Amino acid sequence: MLSTDERVDRLEVVFAQFMERTEEALADIRASTAEIRASNLRTDALLLEMQRQAEKDREQAEKARAEMLCQAEIDRRQAEADREEMRRQLEQDRQRAEEDRKRAEQDRKDFNKRLAELSDSMGTLVEDMVAPNARRIAGQIFPADPVVRLMQRLRQVHPTDPGRMIEIDLLAAGRRHLMVVEAKRRLNPEKIREYVERVAEIPEFLPEYAGYQLFPVVASVTIDPSVIMFLNRQRVYGVAMGDETMELVNLGQF
Repeated sequence: MLSTDERVDRLEVVFAQFMERTEEALADIRASTAEIRASNLRTDALLLEMQRQAEKDREQAEKARAEMLCQAEIDRRQAEADREEMRRQLEQDRQRAEEDRKRAEQDRKDFNKRLAELSDSMGTLVEDMVAPNARRIAGQIFPADPVVRLMQRLRQVHPTDPGRMIEIDLLAAGRRHLMVVEAKRRLNPEKIREYVERVAEIPEFLPEYAGYQLFPVVASVTIDPSVIMFLNRQRVYGVAMGDETMELVNLGQF
């Protein structure tokens, strides 16, 4: 049986071992605690960094959004300005097109007027070319009946119907024969038929020539051979410019 001193010694040894192990455990705990604290600090630092990065990202995103909204507003205003400019340009183009149309319409009217004036002047020119030769041409058509009356650009109202009037470019009358001349810038069968119908009405407008033999004559600067053939079928004389002066082109052909 152990003595008291031996038991005390053993207890002291056990206690010393216990304290040693306790110190080791405490050291481990302190080390673990330090590690945990360091880990927590690192975690806090990481979280803080993440928070700062998130805030930075949020600020950048907000800035980018604001810039995008600003650019979108600029683009909207530019698009509106472009649309307004396009509308203004379209309106200007429409106005110019309308002005061009009106100008073209006026030019067309002026051209038609000048053409009509030219046509009238050509017809008058042909009349003036035929007039000095009227007696000679009439003498070729009815040689036995000299011209006793010569009229140019005659307008005659119907003696019983004042609403009707006939225009005659040139008229040469003998005592029994009457030459009626129509001057044209250009001849065609339709105009010739109309002229023949008007010539048939002359006795109504000029009763003094009711018993006269009528000789219709058409005059132009030139007369196409095909038209001359039509004149022959209609028994109408044609007068055109010859080598020196106005000449009958179908004398003796019908």
